[in-house]
Amino acid sequence: MATVSKLANKNILLIGGTSGIGFAVAKQALADGANLTISSSSEEKVSRAVDRLRASKPENASAIRSQVADLSIRENLETTVEHLLKFSAESAPIDHVIFTAGNVPPLVPLAEASFDDVEAFLTVRFFGAMAVAKYAPKYMNISKTSSITLTSGTQSKKPSFWLPPVVAGAVEGLMKGLAVTLSPVRVNAVSPGFVLTELMDRLPEAMREGAMEKSAKLSLTKDIGHPEDTAEAYLYLMKDYFVTGSVVASNGGAFLV
Repeated sequence: MATVSKLANKNILLIGGTSGIGFAVAKQALADGANLTISSSSEEKVSRAVDRLRASKPENASAIRSQVADLSIRENLETTVEHLLKFSAESAPIDHVIFTAGNVPPLVPLAEASFDDVEAFLTVRFFGAMAVAKYAPKYMNISKTSSITLTSGTQSKKPSFWLPPVVAGAVEGLMKGLAVTLSPVRVNAVSPGFVLTELMDRLPEAMREGAMEKSAKLSLTKDIGHPEDTAEAYLYLMKDYFVTGSVVASNGGAFLV
């Protein structure tokens, strides 16, 4: 007798679900029978991701919806987020929100940094997540079977530069507060290590290659992370109805090296 996935017929909103880890989560959730809404700041990215998802599971093509949502514009952030949530909940309340949207931090020395540099990094990853949590209860099933999963990173505990820990640590702190505030909806975070995604293409080539080599060498698994592996952490957090206020790390043992 076939086992039905806990994600079957669930309504999942993936913010940042057009590439990398978010896309890997979307692909597996679709295979498990979920109904998806994927979003990104780019119409081109959204369209390409929808085509790829439908090609991966043609029989579930009608279960995919999409919406462009640019979270980088601070003054429009709350309106953009609520519109996205409302769109995702048009046919049924949202069961899960996966937040993997992110941007590359401004790599400037602290002595040359401005508050604008910090705000540009915070807007998507922190204030975007905060806006999701603020408006999501209006559009979600309010139950322990529902969840919001944020994304932090190893920089919260093992910094390599001055700015990334600001956001990674803030997201984990926000997650814990939201787990209490939004109960019984579960709120958790995934902390990925160095995962090879399209976001890395925005880094200078020498920096990207050096980071890949260094990360693989220092990893206890002797490899860098891959989206389809790290995606399993997000899938787990949607399906374990007794986990909330937790951070799941997928980093090749980075904290032990």
